[in-house]
Amino acid sequence: MSIKIVTDSTSDLPKDLVEKYNIKVVPLSVNFGQESYLDGIEISNKEFYKKLRSSDKLPTTSQINPGEFVEVFNEILNSGDEILGIFLAKEFSGTFPSAEIAKDIIKSDKIHLIDSRGVTGVLASVVLAAADLVERGLSMENIELRLEEHIRNSKSLIIVDTLEYLVKGGRISKATGAIGSVLSVKPILKIENGKLERLTKVRGRKKGIKWIIEWVKDNSFDLSDKRVFVLDTDDPDFHESIKKALEKNFEVGEIVDIEVGAVVGTHGGPGCGGICFINEKI
Repeated sequence: MSIKIVTDSTSDLPKDLVEKYNIKVVPLSVNFGQESYLDGIEISNKEFYKKLRSSDKLPTTSQINPGEFVEVFNEILNSGDEILGIFLAKEFSGTFPSAEIAKDIIKSDKIHLIDSRGVTGVLASVVLAAADLVERGLSMENIELRLEEHIRNSKSLIIVDTLEYLVKGGRISKATGAIGSVLSVKPILKIENGKLERLTKVRGRKKGIKWIIEWVKDNSFDLSDKRVFVLDTDDPDFHESIKKALEKNFEVGEIVDIEVGAVVGTHGGPGCGGICFINEKI
């Protein structure tokens, strides 16, 4: 019996890593009016952001339902493997509770579920940490203990380019959004313990990158033995700017490039960028 890692599409894991570690990715859905697409399967990132930019209304997103998880879990169990499911924070979606319902329906002690307390790069970092631990042959009990520690030490900062999508989603007022656009205000958000919080705001994305670099330095984070995730929402040039700033200022153990997909991109909009890492040696 081996351990099969299952996650959801908001991990935004690169396909080569999904294949390398044989990870099962279950997709959420994004909906433009009556049209529904499985994230990363029925719509590519490029196609999604093109539709997002031309859409007057913000698309909606749909969680994975318990029945879908029952089907996925049973298929894995029937092959003789044990399941380690790692999903986005329950505060952001009902996907994790759906996985819990599926586990209750199946009633198997071979299903182990973990709430990553984050999304996109945070979720990806926990999933890849799990893959490393599985490869090292640790027991499921030890893997779960290590992952809970990794989750507590996860760090994630996101620079939001435009407030337009936060306005459309009702997260901020139209007046605040209009002022932000005129002043080129870029909020810097953190994802921590299942919450999205604003740390500060800066004028322009270059200052945003500088702020993140100084934040790493001020907190004396050692990135030389870390896997650092650099992410963007359909802005490869901004992605490269963040990456080059990291490489210029720090010795980084490994950089993983993340293209943020449709579900997370719905809420952040295009032009976001940021970094994620676990402040602990993997």
